Amino acid sequence: MCDKEFKELVKIAVEKLKDESVLKLLQADASYQKDSKDEGYAEDAFNQLDLTEEQREVCQHLIDCRDKQDFEYGTHAYIAGLMDAFHIMAVLFPEKWDTERIRKALSYKGR
Repeated sequence: MCDKEFKELVKIAVEKLKDESVLKLLQADASYQKDSKDEGYAEDAFNQLDLTEEQREVCQHLIDCRDKQDFEYGTHAYIAGLMDAFHIMAVLFPEKWDTERIRKALSYKGR
């Protein structure tokens, strides 16, 4: 298995884990829940606007691009958190953790 395939498998696994663990945290976060409701109200207001089809498509494309970027950012932030956790464990228990190998395995730099 090449490095690129391995990195994609790691990314898929991380996204699955992230979805489950982050969802639990967000459901318990009152501030996030308020922000989520506010977003729903804003989306309803957007849908009520009397926009031309072209204007609506431009706005929707912007929203889609931001959503995709936010999703990718969240995945990379989650991986960075894992890397930081491994680094902390390596400092606390240096005989048990090879952070360089872990960093390479989780690295997303294309080849």
